[in-house]
Amino acid sequence: MDKPFYPIVQVVTKDKLKLFGLLHKSSNNSNRVIVHIHGTSGNFYCNNFYPYIAEAAYKNNFAYLQTNNRGYGDFEYEPGEVPHGAALELFEDSVMDIDAWLEFCINHGFKEIILESHSYGNEKVIYYLNKGKYKKNVIGVILLGFNDSVGTQARYEKKIGKSYLKEAQELVNQGKGLSFLSDIFGGIAGEVPLSARSYLNYYSPGTELSKTMPLRLGKKLEMYSNIKVPVLAVIGDNEEGEYTIIPIKEAMALMKKENSRTEAHQIINCDHGFNGKEKELVVIIQQFLKSIL
Repeated sequence: MDKPFYPIVQVVTKDKLKLFGLLHKSSNNSNRVIVHIHGTSGNFYCNNFYPYIAEAAYKNNFAYLQTNNRGYGDFEYEPGEVPHGAALELFEDSVMDIDAWLEFCINHGFKEIILESHSYGNEKVIYYLNKGKYKKNVIGVILLGFNDSVGTQARYEKKIGKSYLKEAQELVNQGKGLSFLSDIFGGIAGEVPLSARSYLNYYSPGTELSKTMPLRLGKKLEMYSNIKVPVLAVIGDNEEGEYTIIPIKEAMALMKKENSRTEAHQIINCDHGFNGKEKELVVIIQQFLKSIL
């Protein structure tokens, strides 16, 4: 296929991984687009908030691109393919995914790009805005359900009284880096399977992920402070401390302190996925879109 088929589109990353997405055109074929980066095990079609944000984007003359990244699904691997899925991805490789999607946007005439993300996708976007090839093409950022993945895992392991670091290292040393940990759900806070190599990539001392959004420390969000464009951060209140580690109000205050271009909102009686609160979320997003144009 020489050209992507509208509205399902595809890109191929630098390491030859094929990714798919869904592109909603803007109301006037403008050069503005919002690109969504999903979280752990997510995809471009399952979040309940997608149609609401797509409609808001349309009303504000933005196209809306819902994308898959290499963290879609849990375990995706065949011989000769790039290992992907939440259990197998490596954090730094997310730069290649976002590079591919932003290059797609630029090649299709989109000159003003807003990066939107959810959950683990937020850390990928923050990292990208420090390391990515097309970071200067981004005019704004929307972080939904902001989080600290390393802090979340550390708290989980403290709760169960167990670390998987030694086990993961032994598996990698044996050439079994793609194998699951013995506790199949232990590697991502008891929620999603994780391979030995991904565990080490995420949680070994000094990893890139550990430096990306360390809310757990309560200070020095260096990568976040490096973002040079307006940031909208929105979170629910039914996940108090679940993913931010420190209280949400403290996390919001810290983000504003570390980056003065931050606008932060908390939605009441709202879960991590904004289920049932999509309309409230969209009102906040619409106001943000108008404020930066």
